[in-house]
Amino acid sequence: MKKNINYLKLLLLLFVVSNTYAQPQVNTQYGTIQGVQNGNIFQFLGIPFAMPPVDTLRWKAPKEPEAWLNVLNTATFKPECAQKSFSQTDTIGKIKGSEDCLYLNVWTPQLDNSERPVMVFIHGGGNQQGSAKDTASNTALYFGKNMAARSNVVVVTIQYRLGALGFLVHPGLENENINNKSGNYAVLDQILALQWVKNNIHLFGGDTSNITIFGESAGGINVGNLLITNLAQGLFHKAIIQSAIPNISAYADEKSKGIEFVNTFSNATGSDVQKITYMRSLHPDSIVAKYTSPLSGGLLQQNFQPTNDGIIFTQFPQQAIESGNYNKVPVIIGSNSDEMSLNAPQVVTPAMVTALVNARLPLAYRQQVLALYPPGSNNAEARKSYVDILSDAQFNAPVKRIARCLSISQNESVWNYWFSHAHTLQQLAPFGAYHGIELFYVLNTLENSQLGIGPLFKAEDDSVQRITRSYWTNFAAIGNPNATGLTNWNEFEAGEDCYLEIKALPNNTQCKLKEQKFDLWDEISNQNQCLTTVSVNKNTISNSILLYPNPTNHSININAGNNNLKVKIFDALGKKIYDGNQTEIDLSKNASGIYTIQIEDKSLVLTKKFVKF
Repeated sequence: MKKNINYLKLLLLLFVVSNTYAQPQVNTQYGTIQGVQNGNIFQFLGIPFAMPPVDTLRWKAPKEPEAWLNVLNTATFKPECAQKSFSQTDTIGKIKGSEDCLYLNVWTPQLDNSERPVMVFIHGGGNQQGSAKDTASNTALYFGKNMAARSNVVVVTIQYRLGALGFLVHPGLENENINNKSGNYAVLDQILALQWVKNNIHLFGGDTSNITIFGESAGGINVGNLLITNLAQGLFHKAIIQSAIPNISAYADEKSKGIEFVNTFSNATGSDVQKITYMRSLHPDSIVAKYTSPLSGGLLQQNFQPTNDGIIFTQFPQQAIESGNYNKVPVIIGSNSDEMSLNAPQVVTPAMVTALVNARLPLAYRQQVLALYPPGSNNAEARKSYVDILSDAQFNAPVKRIARCLSISQNESVWNYWFSHAHTLQQLAPFGAYHGIELFYVLNTLENSQLGIGPLFKAEDDSVQRITRSYWTNFAAIGNPNATGLTNWNEFEAGEDCYLEIKALPNNTQCKLKEQKFDLWDEISNQNQCLTTVSVNKNTISNSILLYPNPTNHSININAGNNNLKVKIFDALGKKIYDGNQTEIDLSKNASGIYTIQIEDKSLVLTKKFVKF
């Protein structure tokens, strides 16, 4: 009889343990949540990190959620933020989502005190669409289960307000804030989500002192922007920027766009405050219905974006990085070889390549671009050039430039990649490494998609997903992507410009990717003050050149033994204001501020900053 009682007790204990694992609970700072066990992972979907930004909270900074008494079920995703969603080839769009959308999701191997690396993913979508539950090829693209299980990390995905609801700048909103500024509500959402992670992730087995943020496209922009706001200081310790660079716009520009947007609503009349009152009365669907595609024909349309408001952001990204006034952490940054292959027109003629160049580029550069990207003699050659122009100008060259800037401005490591793996499916292989393809491999979700069912999942795909996930999670763990069994990834150094090509068999021997093309795009955009300043004889050239007076209120003088110097000067926004060989340059007509001077002596280049009063 005693043996039977003990057996029953054992069965009861096993039932309780099994039930606990099936419905895991965590006592967060705002209340208890209950998730589910998914295989060997615990997942919690739809955890509120802010109050719903609805009614009078529309276009207000996010507020912490109210505490709850009952156990909150977090077994399913919450709605995406209100948006008009476009596919990569769609120009019509679909309205969906809700304003009540400020939730995050957590996947963890164990609810213990192991202090695992934490990886917080920020989704893309042009800052006007997308969500943490986005699907592609019939699978949840950002589902964190496989990454968490296979690399023993805690994965978090977050949502943030989008489009006008997340970024509207308007005079009717300015008097609501003590600093008389508006906009950047979505940025504050992201910061509040990171604060939640910082305060709570230890309850999920995560290390609050080892948080990596990563994101792709607009998500990568947002990761980069979090590098340059003091409000995010200490909330993360590493960053991965995929197919993006930090990017914010001038406040006056966003304000003008905001006024124009509100004025498209015929009933938004009266004073600016009255217009905003009316806008707050609208259903969110009426607002997002006005949106257009952020990627039309392969051309980026930044319809709504963060702005330099002097509060959340006090400098433009490149200015902040150049000045060293940003959150310096180890960074992985890179892009894909064929970014715009899905978005460009499916049929491109040689004449269309010439028309694109003539319509988009200054006259002085058109022949150079056409020489580097020849239109070809048939449609296949023309489309290759068309895709390469859009990809290099909008993604690849800017990514390499920011990698250089970061490498120059910080001691923390920088790692640059070039993702070139293409799907093995016959229908998709011609599109190469298109925009967003790497997400399947980073998060190991390709195998759950229609593209990876059974025999469609090739050995090359398995190799790339294992390699990419391992590099990303190793970096999250120790700030270095390398580990035994992986091709060694060399740290990026400006001047050498070496990178890792990610494919089934990675290549770590290449440097100066498309150097002539990328340098030309830098010059066209007036953003070449971050060209290499590193050489083996850097100290020699530095010691032999004197720049005076610094600060200056009139001219800047260069004292050097060699008078055959090439000199360029850039303002704080990267605009080139001087290009010549004078050793005394008159700046009396230029505005006050920080300037960058680039001095080239034969093959050696030195960059210095000076102040103009």
